[in-house]
Amino acid sequence: MKKMIFMGLLLALTTQLIEAKNYYGVVIGCCAEYEHKKENRNIPALHAQDDAESFYKILIDMYYQGNPTKAEEKLYLLTERRATKERIKNTLKNVAKKAQPNDVVYFFYSGHGSSLADKSKIIKVSYRNNKLMKAMENSGLIVPYNFRFKDVLHTAIIGSRDLRDNEGFGLSYLDKKGVQVVMISDSCFAGNIYRTSNNTTGKYIPISQQINTITANSSKPEEKSYYNNLIFFSAGGTSTVVTENDRLGRGKFTLALEKCLKTANQNQDNKITKGELEACLRTEDTARAFIPYPANRLSHHTVFKAPLKRVTLQQKDKIRVKSSIHGLKNLSNQIVIDNKNYDIEIIRTKNRYKIFRYTGEEYANVDKSHLSLYLNALKLFKLKGSEKLDIALIETKKRKEMAQFCDGEELAVEIKNQKSNRYVVAITLNNQGGVIMLQPNDYQTTSSTIVKTKAQYPFGMDKLKVFILSSQQQYNKIKELVVKDGVLNNYAVNKLYNILKSNKNYKEAEIDIETIGKPVNYCREGDL
Repeated sequence: MKKMIFMGLLLALTTQLIEAKNYYGVVIGCCAEYEHKKENRNIPALHAQDDAESFYKILIDMYYQGNPTKAEEKLYLLTERRATKERIKNTLKNVAKKAQPNDVVYFFYSGHGSSLADKSKIIKVSYRNNKLMKAMENSGLIVPYNFRFKDVLHTAIIGSRDLRDNEGFGLSYLDKKGVQVVMISDSCFAGNIYRTSNNTTGKYIPISQQINTITANSSKPEEKSYYNNLIFFSAGGTSTVVTENDRLGRGKFTLALEKCLKTANQNQDNKITKGELEACLRTEDTARAFIPYPANRLSHHTVFKAPLKRVTLQQKDKIRVKSSIHGLKNLSNQIVIDNKNYDIEIIRTKNRYKIFRYTGEEYANVDKSHLSLYLNALKLFKLKGSEKLDIALIETKKRKEMAQFCDGEELAVEIKNQKSNRYVVAITLNNQGGVIMLQPNDYQTTSSTIVKTKAQYPFGMDKLKVFILSSQQQYNKIKELVVKDGVLNNYAVNKLYNILKSNKNYKEAEIDIETIGKPVNYCREGDL
């Protein structure tokens, strides 16, 4: 099994979170090491404890005024040695008994996970067990501290058995009781962890006959909800591997979620809806593998009662930077130093400056002159319009798992759910601070629904932003900036910024795209 961080969001939503009486939480992070060290020596160590502790603190700040004493008997933190299968199940049972209709229960897990789609050598052999395969149909598992490879059936936490049922006091019980549940999963192969099994037979069919059917069924989305009030956000689907950032020692999806809890509340009404959170994660989750459930419902329902401390109005359009470099603000009047709620981190090594995304990926490694260009260009990507666009990369399944694009590979971004896209402006920012205007362009190949570009040198984490303008006059001014190769100089970048800032009655969205200097087959075949 590779790094698997399960993080899901379940929400029993017959009423809004804002009306809840009590807020409960079962917050789990596991593990840097496991009880059966020799047997489990091939399981990679994780920093999942840090994810869990961070989310636990978020809940305390959000619902208990930052006072852990007030959260006693409401919020439970289970990490490392405390994250045993028995303790997790008993804590969920305890909370299920306490919670009353309209109360809210958050269930958070960061750690390793698996499903029947997991082809890792260290777990695949376990799925030869007939009874385990039946238990895993239409479900997934998470890995507690006392997990054993030699007895996966009895030591893993299998979603349909141990979370949904949990001896009569699990998710199904909470749902029937009218309790609102939020389940957050940052784990590999976790897309089915909330699901019920469709299997009703008590017979065990020989593996040779059932393996293909079970794997196929487990990969299908559940069309009819087993729960009446459930919202689920997972770091990935049933066949997706997700990762930590080694430099920060944190799960990337957890970091993206935390960022969205600070920024997704677009209308400043002190609550974040499923739709707001989903739109934010489409931008912030660089793996683009997260799974929301239900897919097309409950978008206006509240998933968090109140945001964390918001940025000030003075900082709203500024680039928030974590750095200890003296004089950095002299390079750009568009930045503010903020070592807690930051967009990028800048570290100096001799005469080079490394720029990192808040989730730890490296944006750029530049000299001082290119650093100035990069910071100046970033202001275009901080512009906020009147409404968020829904955009998505058009990707193959393998591409979605890798979340990387290889040298020369075409990138196509679809603009969704828009009736009229006549005034489309699309720009990219490479890791040397170069801004390229993709639309409008000088070769007259524009599209109202698709924006295309290619992965090319310099490789790294590129940014892409799309605007749909409402003003033809504003669009015509931007067309005057079009140059042959699309690369805008610093004057044109400033001009474009001023034109866009003068009238923010537009829709906009951005995504980050990782490009790598490898041949196309590497990305298409998922050469892992």
